[in-house]
Amino acid sequence: MLKIAICDDTREERELVEQYAKRYFDARKQPAEFEIFHSMQDVLDTGRACDLYLLDVLMPGKSGIQGAADLLKLYADPVIIFITSSLESAVDSYRVCASGFLLKPVGWEDFEETMDRVYRQRLSLPQASLSVIVNRVPVELSLERISHFENRLHKVYATLTDGSVVPLSQKLSSILESVAEQEIFLRCHQSYIVNLVHVRTLEDTFFRMEDGTSVPISRAFYKEAKNAYYHYRLR
Repeated sequence: MLKIAICDDTREERELVEQYAKRYFDARKQPAEFEIFHSMQDVLDTGRACDLYLLDVLMPGKSGIQGAADLLKLYADPVIIFITSSLESAVDSYRVCASGFLLKPVGWEDFEETMDRVYRQRLSLPQASLSVIVNRVPVELSLERISHFENRLHKVYATLTDGSVVPLSQKLSSILESVAEQEIFLRCHQSYIVNLVHVRTLEDTFFRMEDGTSVPISRAFYKEAKNAYYHYRLR
């Protein structure tokens, strides 16, 4: 999950940038956690590095440029996008290795264009995959393509988003261990692991997937599945 810091001393500007950022990452199904700050000193005082900083330049006290210089001393190669009403600040912003620059009032198209470039160059990670054995052959299976895993007749199958089904040689418990660090995968039944990214709705006894298929939820797992589903949707 990406951690994103938004800092602006004006409430309206903070809310607009947060709205744009959530819209951007939600559209790409990229989990992101946002921290909102009123001043650069508040950002620095957390003592925590973020994956992306969206910083106003002109603020009371420490400016965004000054704060970025401090971030460079604290953390290795921070990813910073400056947002300001001053064209003159653009030159200064690149002196502190800014990845992008947006001029107020910020419009959605400009925000999206800048974020596309920064995300592609600085934030995108190698596609996560699962090492599996298919017909005795090692295969790297892209996690984002997996809708769910099913244990059926003592054999595990991975159903992909295109509807194809891949038989696997591993046990379901072994697969669960392999994807445990991925927050999108959930054990919802003794025989099923579901990818929450591809869940359309939660019903009383099953998940309705994007393609319309149903993945059952057992009574033993329902409470945990419900909490995990709503936590994922609301974050």
